[in-house]
Amino acid sequence: MNLYEWEGKKLFTKHGIATPRGVVVRRGADFAKAYNDLGIKEVVAKAQVLSGKRGKNQGIKFCSSVEEVTRACEELFNTNFRGQYVAALLIEEKLDIAEEHYLSITYDTNKKQPVLIYSRQGGMEIEEVPEAQIEKIGLDIRNANLGVMASPDPSSPQALWQCFLAEDTRLVEINPLVKTRDGRWVAADAKVALDDDAFYRHEEWKQLEPRTMLGRLPTEREVAVRKIDEGENYYRGTAGKYIEMDGDIAILFSGGGASIANMDALIKAGLKPANYTEYSGNPPREKVYQLAKIVLSKPNLKGLWIAGGVANFTNIAETFHGIVDALDEIKPTYPIVVRRAGPYEEEGMRLMRECAERNHLDMKLYGKETSMSETAKILAKAVPVKV
Repeated sequence: MNLYEWEGKKLFTKHGIATPRGVVVRRGADFAKAYNDLGIKEVVAKAQVLSGKRGKNQGIKFCSSVEEVTRACEELFNTNFRGQYVAALLIEEKLDIAEEHYLSITYDTNKKQPVLIYSRQGGMEIEEVPEAQIEKIGLDIRNANLGVMASPDPSSPQALWQCFLAEDTRLVEINPLVKTRDGRWVAADAKVALDDDAFYRHEEWKQLEPRTMLGRLPTEREVAVRKIDEGENYYRGTAGKYIEMDGDIAILFSGGGASIANMDALIKAGLKPANYTEYSGNPPREKVYQLAKIVLSKPNLKGLWIAGGVANFTNIAETFHGIVDALDEIKPTYPIVVRRAGPYEEEGMRLMRECAERNHLDMKLYGKETSMSETAKILAKAVPVKV
């Protein structure tokens, strides 16, 4: 789960990282009162969205009066930022900046360890900083003490590391880490991503307002899918990942490794996904059934693509049984293409064939001999062409 800037800064403050004084305002709030209560003349109004590039997309406005703040807030709430919903605004003090640095800790999936990234140059042009000027240090989660690094403020990396560990995050980023002209070090921005699999350790996460990766409020289906992985059986595989989209091809992916590539293959085949979803970690039949039923409940679907790589330990028959349960109920009339392989695949394919026969489904089944991208093309040929 990605946090909004103001939520990330709240965590930073908790771990001793200085942030600007500020206040969060919502739609319909008294913007003038919020500004006056803050008691600072020079402020910045910042749109709270889940992606970056706000500065380059007019998502940050500098103000020095009640009139300017009110006008800025109204404009920001009525602006579309790359298709994202503006959940709130953060009005905070304008910093007197002397230097802008970059500091983050993220998880390196190749090295399978956290890595600290630091640059003496930060801000909007961080992508243009030469690789040679960026310091990267591999971290050991068993050691809570970072030691010495090249950062001019050793307390900031240490505090950020404590935040990364204690809050079960996948990413904590300060860009820019500002040094003010009076010598203070302040996190001018905050980007934090929580590890969804750690929700059972954080009762306070339930208080976070709903959001999606697309930066908008979740749909009813997205809320329903998220609940699949809650409760006492949360640890039994994952089936609660679902993002609703504007297309008409339902998707049930298994395993996360090839899911994004599969989305690209579907689009290249001329089809538009109705959703992004995946199940993994050998979830039980009941979980997959709930996921499939919600995925297939979207109106006006034109096809269904069930795809995944060669599983190592996921029971294909068990997960397919959950999908079959949903197909038996819904009995879709649109084309269905299945591509899967792994343990108990013969039994799983048999369950699918029998389901197709008794429900008269238009279903094609493929194993590892056919690539996933090829089955996307097969589905594209089967879906009726719009006139």
